[in-house]
Amino acid sequence: MSKRKILALVNEGYVSGWDDPRLYTLIALRRRGVPPGAIINFVSTLGVSTSASNIQTARFEQAVRQYLENTVPRLLMVLKPLKVTIENLPEDYVLMIEKPLHPKVPALGTTTIPFTRTVYIDADDFRLQDSKDFFRLAPGKTVGLFQAPQPITCTSFKTDPKTGDVIELICRLENGGELKKPKAFIQWVAEHPASGSPVRVDETRIFYQLFKSENPSAAKPDFKADINLDSLEVIKGAMVEIGFWPLAKTAYREAKEESKKRTHEALENEAMASPVDAKSPGPKDEQLVGNECVRFQGLRVAYFALDSDAKIASLGEANDVTPGFREGDKIVLNRIVSLKEDAGKAA
Repeated sequence: MSKRKILALVNEGYVSGWDDPRLYTLIALRRRGVPPGAIINFVSTLGVSTSASNIQTARFEQAVRQYLENTVPRLLMVLKPLKVTIENLPEDYVLMIEKPLHPKVPALGTTTIPFTRTVYIDADDFRLQDSKDFFRLAPGKTVGLFQAPQPITCTSFKTDPKTGDVIELICRLENGGELKKPKAFIQWVAEHPASGSPVRVDETRIFYQLFKSENPSAAKPDFKADINLDSLEVIKGAMVEIGFWPLAKTAYREAKEESKKRTHEALENEAMASPVDAKSPGPKDEQLVGNECVRFQGLRVAYFALDSDAKIASLGEANDVTPGFREGDKIVLNRIVSLKEDAGKAA
């Protein structure tokens, strides 16, 4: 938190600026997507002390995670897409599925997504070699798809002739019968150009700890010697369900309305407190609203927010205009915080 040390990090190029999401300045936390309420909740648990102290970052991340858990919508998302062709469905098959944006918070509403012959799953949800502790997809194995009508079974796969990597799975949709409930359900996103599915993400930025230790100054004579050079991972080509578009526009509109209300109340309070000097312009309501107000949980992935580098034209369009992709749009997501891992969960 030392301004002198942060300035050195900025000037020497270890971070992109004072708002780099790996830092803990307020503008950095805002850009990362951390809600103000989560920061307030975290601070309220610390108590008051006149001495300098070190707080574990895990405590802060847990406070943010708890705040987001029941306040942001959940969307289907795959970070590293792997194509799946369901061989026993016709080419033009499409089933529109209505799903809740949060299973425990009905107030967040619902969204509708397509299910088609071609879907994408996360590459990490498939293995060529199956094992007892792996409950997702493998050759000859059956898994469920979140919210989809039936599970799928992998019957074969295709590989890249040059690299040998798996590039496509051929699966069968299990239609009824005495099939047992799958042991695992995985996320997916369908290919359906007519509805704009999937939403393709230009960059997904995954942030890790900037330093290798919890107290860099104590660990090394020069704190910069403790910097983690692999603290930023950029993933290109992730996919999100089409519910992203209305979610983003709604979140942005509501944030603007809230900011106008807060600005109006602040000016009124200032005028009441000091009528003579109540000419200070104060913060403009648009300064309180940015891309970071668009937050969601990528199901089974992490919590994400739009980065300030993102450009989405439909956010500024009238409320009665249907949101969607516009020419020149660029979607850049920041990982706010990872999901809590279950104790003892197999990798």
